[in-house]
Amino acid sequence: MKTIVYVDGYNLFYSLLTKSSYKWLDLHTLFDRHLVRTIVPESEIALIKYFTAPALGSMATDPRVEQRQAHYHRALKASGRVEIIKGYHLKAITTGYPIVDERRLENSEKLKVHVMEEKQTDVNIALHMYRDVMQKKCQQVVLCSNDADLEPVLQAIREDSPDVKVGLVLPRYSDNQGVRLSERLRRHAHWTRKSIRKEELLASQLPDRILDHKNRSIRCPEEW
Repeated sequence: MKTIVYVDGYNLFYSLLTKSSYKWLDLHTLFDRHLVRTIVPESEIALIKYFTAPALGSMATDPRVEQRQAHYHRALKASGRVEIIKGYHLKAITTGYPIVDERRLENSEKLKVHVMEEKQTDVNIALHMYRDVMQKKCQQVVLCSNDADLEPVLQAIREDSPDVKVGLVLPRYSDNQGVRLSERLRRHAHWTRKSIRKEELLASQLPDRILDHKNRSIRCPEEW
């Protein structure tokens, strides 16, 4: 069963990887060996589409985050069968009240703060999924995201292409009780993997050194 996997990179990173040592992640190994074929053995992953946006060092506590992300993207491309689709980050200024323990401070005034928003990711995922299905590029689509904004595309695929199987992988740890499962996504999926285990992430790391198509060496950043 020809399968394409669509990974919400922002959702995956901040739900699973941001405070872990598993960031040098081999996406194809993770989804092929540990996630998708364990549920649907006849699956053949033809491509993984990874949706992300370039990091902004000016908004990060560590400006080297841009270089580390660039190294990882190069490594993903070199690993093969991974396509990277980029949106962008938008810096903006907004206002809000300071809070403590989810409660607004008494007599507080609004403060101006910088915020960073990732743009186009949801739209890109939805367009790629729907077009791939309509162009009959696969018999199964697998979404890795917990973002309920993607419900409409799953619903459209189920209604317009009932023969295409829809899988859902939620990027969360099994013991992460603070992250709600998106029921809006699950109700449109034929199958759902509710969590990803740490041992699966550990077993799905890229080599410390990998060569790109020009035989140039890409190494895992020491501070990662």
